[in-house]
Amino acid sequence: MNKSAPIIAAVAGTLLLAAPALAQEKLYVASEGAKLKADKSASSDTVAELPVGTALSVQGQEESWYKVSTGGKTGWIYRGKVAATPPEASKQGGDNLFGGAGSSTIMVSEADSARSMRGLNASEQEAAKAAGRPVRPLSDYKQALDRVLAEKVDKKELENFLKAGRIGEYAK
Repeated sequence: MNKSAPIIAAVAGTLLLAAPALAQEKLYVASEGAKLKADKSASSDTVAELPVGTALSVQGQEESWYKVSTGGKTGWIYRGKVAATPPEASKQGGDNLFGGAGSSTIMVSEADSARSMRGLNASEQEAAKAAGRPVRPLSDYKQALDRVLAEKVDKKELENFLKAGRIGEYAK
């Protein structure tokens, strides 16, 4: 029998036991108003309110919830409130209607984005004229977009909307 076999077996066993600790995933709070909950339910007690950028050590995952620990506290956080990388400083904070959009995982194609901006460039205006569609001044579109971007929604209004629509962490 090879004399190094027991040593190799011991090292392999140690690595297997240490693997869960080495593989412990890190996530970061990516959304304002994120709460560490006592159980995997939006209606459970809040253990802590977590600021954007807080590092979380993942201990497990069930359905749409992660079991995490941070700052000596352990609890559950909804998956829509976290990201795999820390948010950029420019993406944090703000109560602008689209203030948290930087943390969204929604993918948008260039074509969809272009269609949503129709009317904001001169070539689109010319195409509308050529097709016999009514044309509004570019300033009308720019003012409308500015009004939308200036909208404010407070945290309570947003939470009530999500609860009423059973959206995200309030889906169950």
